Amino acid sequence: MQNLPKQLRRWGWISFSIMWIPFAGLLVAMIGMPTGSYSWTELPLLARACLVFGGFLALASMVLLVGAPVLSAATNRQVLSSGLPATAKILAITDTGTTINQNPVIHFLLQVQPSDRSAFQAETEKLVSRLQVPRFQPGSSIAVMYHPDSLAVAILDDQATP
Repeated sequence: MQNLPKQLRRWGWISFSIMWIPFAGLLVAMIGMPTGSYSWTELPLLARACLVFGGFLALASMVLLVGAPVLSAATNRQVLSSGLPATAKILAITDTGTTINQNPVIHFLLQVQPSDRSAFQAETEKLVSRLQVPRFQPGSSIAVMYHPDSLAVAILDDQATP
């Protein structure tokens, strides 16, 4: 479930990037049509198909691109409320391409070291203030909560300590 937001974002950008195809088809379908307004039934079949397909891609893109950070935040809230404390070393960070109020959402690859079991690698995302980005660099140690069954991880805020 940790990789699901990443996959949703990926499919959202794919659907968004291929939306040009129905627009090009709509232009081709309307070549030679006299100017004026038309009812749905008067449009050529290709134009109607392109409008439906373009609308579907726009809706899918919106749902996927908005759903990815919402799902990630819901997972983080669940782990923070029912998880166990641990420390983690940041192995890698990547930009997700999402910003909220000009603050980036960052994807983390972590080496989590719980006190009661062996270390494991996990991935998570966190909205990070632009002012705190230098604090979250590879090699840094941070406080996290992890779910013992799914090994989902959430990074704790600055004020909280495990």
